[in-house]
Amino acid sequence: MSNIKLYFLIFIISSNSLLSQVMENNLAKEKSLYLKQHATNPVNWFPWNEEALSLAKNSDKLLLISVGYSSCHWCHVMEEESFRDDDVANVMNSNFINIKVDREERPDLDEIYMKALVLMTGSGGWPMNIIALPDGTPIWGGTYVPKTQWIQVLNQVSGFYKTRKPDVLEYANSVREGVKKEALVKPSPRDKTYSSELQIELAEKAFKYSDKINGGIGSGQKFPLPTMLNFFMRFSNEYSNQEMNDFVYNSLMQISRGGINDRIDGGFHRYTVDNAWHIPHFEKMLYDNAQLLSVYSSAFKLFKEERFKSELYNIYRFLESKMTGDDNLIYSSISADTNYKDGTKSEGDFYIWQVEELKKILNEDFEWISEYYNINETGYWENDRYVFYQTISDKDFSKKEGITLKEFNNKLNEINSLLKKEREKRVHPIIDSKIIFSWNALTIRGLVDSYKTTKDPIFLNKALLINSSLSKTMIDNNIIRHTSSGPAEVLFFEDYSYYIDALIGLYEITFDENYLKFADQLTAFSNEKFKEESGFYRFSTNQGSLFADTLINLQDGVTPSANSVMNFNLFRLGHFYGNKDYLSQSKTMINNVSETIKDRVTDHLLWLNNSHNYSQKFYEIAISGNNAIAKAEELMDEYLPNALVAASKSVSELYLLKDRYFKDETYIYVCVDNTCKFPVTKVLNALELMKD
Repeated sequence: MSNIKLYFLIFIISSNSLLSQVMENNLAKEKSLYLKQHATNPVNWFPWNEEALSLAKNSDKLLLISVGYSSCHWCHVMEEESFRDDDVANVMNSNFINIKVDREERPDLDEIYMKALVLMTGSGGWPMNIIALPDGTPIWGGTYVPKTQWIQVLNQVSGFYKTRKPDVLEYANSVREGVKKEALVKPSPRDKTYSSELQIELAEKAFKYSDKINGGIGSGQKFPLPTMLNFFMRFSNEYSNQEMNDFVYNSLMQISRGGINDRIDGGFHRYTVDNAWHIPHFEKMLYDNAQLLSVYSSAFKLFKEERFKSELYNIYRFLESKMTGDDNLIYSSISADTNYKDGTKSEGDFYIWQVEELKKILNEDFEWISEYYNINETGYWENDRYVFYQTISDKDFSKKEGITLKEFNNKLNEINSLLKKEREKRVHPIIDSKIIFSWNALTIRGLVDSYKTTKDPIFLNKALLINSSLSKTMIDNNIIRHTSSGPAEVLFFEDYSYYIDALIGLYEITFDENYLKFADQLTAFSNEKFKEESGFYRFSTNQGSLFADTLINLQDGVTPSANSVMNFNLFRLGHFYGNKDYLSQSKTMINNVSETIKDRVTDHLLWLNNSHNYSQKFYEIAISGNNAIAKAEELMDEYLPNALVAASKSVSELYLLKDRYFKDETYIYVCVDNTCKFPVTKVLNALELMKD
C-alpha cells in the first residue's frame, strides 16, 4: 500500500473517530441507562447540574427539561421522532439549554415538575417536557408531542420569551405560587376528626369510582393500585360490606387472569390501555410487583383463594429469574420495547403470540390453550398478534375438559414451561439494572408478607439477602443512597419511610429486635432531616432547586405516599416502644390530613386506611415464653390489619414485652393502648378476645 493511501486511510479512521466523539453529548458519561440512551442525540443535552443552570442564567436562555425513564415507551417514541432529528435539534440547541432527567434518579425534580404540569394542563405523564425560565420556574408543559407540533411549540414559546418577556414572567410567577400551595397543609384544630360515620361516607365516595364489572378504578386504562385494593380489603372486612368485599376479589381475579399478568414468566405489567385488563403497556416495574406480593398475600388470608397464593410464587420466580443482580438487589424495570439489531423497535414483541407460531410449538395442544387463553377475537390485539387473556375460571375450564383441577394445572404448567422455553429465544427487552433503594425496600415488605402467608423460607431468605446488600452497599452512617447511579448528595424521604416499614416487617417475621432498633434510629434521623412543623416530611433534602425545600407529597398513587407510610411507622414504633412522642406525631399527621382526604379521597386511601387505627380498636399482641415464635407464626395465618405482634422466647426489655416472660408457660397478651385482657395460652383464645 502506498504512503498516500495509508495516510488517507488513517485520516478516514481518525475522522470517523472524531465524528463519533462529536456525536456524543454531555450525557455520555452518565450512569443512568435512560440518560445514556440519549447520549448520541444531536440535541445538546445536559444532565441536571449547576453547569447547565448557570449556562441558562448567563445566556438568558430558557430551559427545556425533559423527564422520563428507560422503560417508558412514549419517551422512546418521542426520542426517535424528535430528539434524533437534526431539524428539531437545531431549534432546541439555538433557543434552549436542554436538560434530560431520569425521574427514577431525581424523583424530587419529577415531583415538582409533575405538579406544575398538572397545574398547567390538568393531567400528567411521561415523557414530561417542561419549558422553564433560566431559574427553573416552568412556563409550559406537555407530554408526548409529535415532531411538527413540537417544533411549533418550541418556536412559539421561545418567541414569546423574546418579545413578551414581562407576560411570561408574570405567568411563571402564578405557576410557582400554584405549586407552592400544593405543599400547604392546613392544621386541624380538632383533636378527633374521624368517626365511623365519616369513614363510611368517605369509603362510599371512593367506591363510586370503582368498576363493579371488571374491577379496579375508573372506566378507561387500568392500574392495579395496590393501596386502593388494600383499603377496600380492610374496610369491607371491618364493616362487613359484601359489595366491597366482592369488588376486591373480582379485581384481583381479573388482574390475575388478564393480559396485565405475564402468564409465562410471572410478574405484572404496569397497566392496561383498556378497562378490562387485556392489553398492557408492556413495561414491568419493580414497585408494582413488590406491592402486589403484599396485596395477594393479604387476599389469600381473607379469601382462601389458591389462585392468589400462586401469584406470590409467580412474582417471586419473575424477580428471581429476570430482575435480581449478582448482589441480590432487584433491578428497577424492564422496557416495553424490543430493540432489534437493525435499529428498529417494537412494543410488546417479547410477550405476544401469533397463531401459526403457537400451532408449530404446541401441535395438538394448540386448540386447548387457544380456548383457555383466548387466541381468538377476544384475545386479539393487532397485526395478527394475541395477548394471553383468560375469561373462564380454571375450575370451569377443567370441568368442561372433563379433567380434575390437579390434572388441569399440571397440563397448563407443562405448556407454559414449553412456551417459556421458546420465548426465551426471542430478542429480550432491555432491563434497567439501576437499583432504586425505596423500591427494594417495598420488595422486602412484599416478601415479608408472602412469608407470613406461606411460611415458605424462600421468601424470608430473599428478604434477608436484599436487606443485607442494601445495608452493605447503599447505607452509610444513616445516609441512604437513593439509586446505584444517581447523586448521593440529595437524600429522599421515601427511602427512609419505606425502609423503616421494611425493617418493622423483618421484625414481624424474625422477632429480632435489632430491626426495630434500626427502624427507631432511622426514624429519629428522618425527624431531624425531613420533618416540618406541620408534622409532615419534606420530599428530599434538596435545598437549592426551585421550591424543592417546601415540597411535601401526601398523595397515595401507584405507590403510597412516603408520609402515609411514615404515619403508620410512627404509630407502630410508638406502640412497640411506648414512645408517646411518636404516637402524638402520628395522630397530628392523621388529623391534619383529614380535610385533604375529604377533598380527594381516592388520592389518599392509605391515609384513610391509617385513620382506622385511631377510630377503631387497634390491638397490640404480646407473646412471651419458650413457644412465643411458634405461636406468633400461627397468628400470621390470620388477616389482622388492625394488629401488631411482638414476640420473644426469652426475657425482653421491649416495652410491649417487658416483665411478661415466664419460663414455664407462653402467654399471649391482647391489649388496646397498653390496656390488656387476662393473658391466654392459645392463639384461638387470643383471636376470640379480639372479637369483643
